[in-house]
Amino acid sequence: MSWNQTVETSKVQAIPAPFPNTKGTITLNILNGDQSLGPAMALLRMEPGSEIPRHLQERVTETLYILDGDFIDEGTSYPAGTELNVKPMVPHGPHTTQNGCSALVMFSYPSALDDFKLA
Repeated sequence: MSWNQTVETSKVQAIPAPFPNTKGTITLNILNGDQSLGPAMALLRMEPGSEIPRHLQERVTETLYILDGDFIDEGTSYPAGTELNVKPMVPHGPHTTQNGCSALVMFSYPSALDDFKLA
């Protein structure tokens, strides 16, 4: 099989999450930002006490897969192994964590991270 892109995730630089009005330390490692290769994919890390405010994506579907820690959405805590799917134009959040968490986040195209809007 021929691969168009491989990503060695340990070499991907973490960036501060580009979402407005976040609290605490939240970072993203962008694993795929090339829409010709499929959905945008990022590793989201939230330090204990962090919060992403209630928001929506206007044009993309968001899928989160919780890798570790406690990911809390709208007051409900989801453990590692949980997948959450959110359609466009559906407000969701806030996302919080008490002990910290990591999640794989995918955004379907046509746009991705620039589609984040506060609800």
